Amino acid sequence: MRSHAKKLNFNGLTKRWIINVLSVVLLVLTLLTVILAVGVHRYYYNAVTQFLDVQTDTAMRFFSGDAAQSAAAFENAAKEYVESFTLHDTMEVQMLASDGTVLMSTAGYPSNAGVARDYAAALTAADHRAVWEGRIDGGERVMSVTSLVLAKTNASVCVGAVRILVSLVNVDRQYWMLFTATLLVVLGFFLVIVLSGLYFVNSIVTPIQSIGKTARQIAHGDFNARIQAGRRDDEVGALCDTINAMAEELASTENMKNEFISSVSHELRTPLTAIKGWGETVAGSMDDPALVQKGMDVIISEAERLSVIVEDLLDFSRMQNGKLTYHMKPCDVVAEMDEAVLTLADTAEKKHVLLDFTEPVDIPVVIGDAVRLQQVFVNVLDNALKYTPEQGSVVVDIKSHPDEIEIMISDSGCGIAPEDLDHIKQKFYKGKDAVRGSGIGLAIADEIVTAHGGRLTIASTLHVGTTVTITLPVQKNQLNKEETA
Repeated sequence: MRSHAKKLNFNGLTKRWIINVLSVVLLVLTLLTVILAVGVHRYYYNAVTQFLDVQTDTAMRFFSGDAAQSAAAFENAAKEYVESFTLHDTMEVQMLASDGTVLMSTAGYPSNAGVARDYAAALTAADHRAVWEGRIDGGERVMSVTSLVLAKTNASVCVGAVRILVSLVNVDRQYWMLFTATLLVVLGFFLVIVLSGLYFVNSIVTPIQSIGKTARQIAHGDFNARIQAGRRDDEVGALCDTINAMAEELASTENMKNEFISSVSHELRTPLTAIKGWGETVAGSMDDPALVQKGMDVIISEAERLSVIVEDLLDFSRMQNGKLTYHMKPCDVVAEMDEAVLTLADTAEKKHVLLDFTEPVDIPVVIGDAVRLQQVFVNVLDNALKYTPEQGSVVVDIKSHPDEIEIMISDSGCGIAPEDLDHIKQKFYKGKDAVRGSGIGLAIADEIVTAHGGRLTIASTLHVGTTVTITLPVQKNQLNKEETA
């Protein structure tokens, strides 16, 4: 019982449901019950009243002739009516004197019965008829109709009255039985609503509690936490699936981030180790100019490598914060590609890789940031050289189309596995065959190309090679515009 109460949590959605829904349902059912009870009660009592009216009209026709000549004639007619009366089990008929006292009754001749309770009301009524409802001396609930018999010769003189009484015991019993049955049905219906409502609320609260618990675990770094919501083909199930998918993405991103940190640490440590080692060597070999020159070349090369890595990290940080800036102006894509090829020509020569770029003619200018575009070209070319073996080739081809420039950088390297191809542009992602690098270069390149209104797509065949295609729109306006992405 305690765990069930804890599961429902009456201070949460259950409380809101009770206040907002159950209370309204209870109010509506109560109003309907009251209206039904009043309506049924009125129906039954109106039926009794109509019955009494009919019987009274029948009796009054008996006293409408000579019986209305005088009080004595009324009394004689009353004796005759009482003696011939046969409906003793249905009602009681009392004959009243002109002063309202009971002369006789079909139930016997009462003694000291006194004045009929509704006689005075009949005297003042416009139709000389009054209805009374209450308890008689024996405690029984009855309804009565008293109708005056007026003198035939003088309508202002009352010679007597006819009073018909009907017991309400059976009517009340039947009414209360029907009311009790109705109340039980309403309570049963309300109980069904409560149980079904609690079940429905619980079916929402339980997975939400599970979602909250799992979300807290994920917030604290447990990316392996998953929601076990069962098979639910609804919005809650979709939410559970979404959070589970989010946890998987976070776990994947966390793993890639850790690999990124490890890779960057290694990338930074390698040139630093080389710089430190050659610095110590140079410091101890100042009398050997050739060795000193070689050492300085290595130190400068590794320092430049460090600079590139740090700049990539800074660009990635700016990209994440939305602060990567672009200075947009007319830009010669061919010239920037030529600079990028020249920058990496030495690397290609050392690896014995052919870096082939034939400058095309009649390539229109684009509106872009020359430095950022050259950064993209260097990044893509560097990747191509990394994965191209000796005696391989990297070919750059630039084509002009009516609305865009297409730049294709193809290599004869190892290619990209199909399972890695869809993720290769994601931040931190490194394929299973990845070599040195931070894993953010392509993410930055894709961001820069997208900011220029272009596209960066990658097509690759494993063990054959990879082609990176960069398309940039030809924009003939927006000159000298500076944007911040």
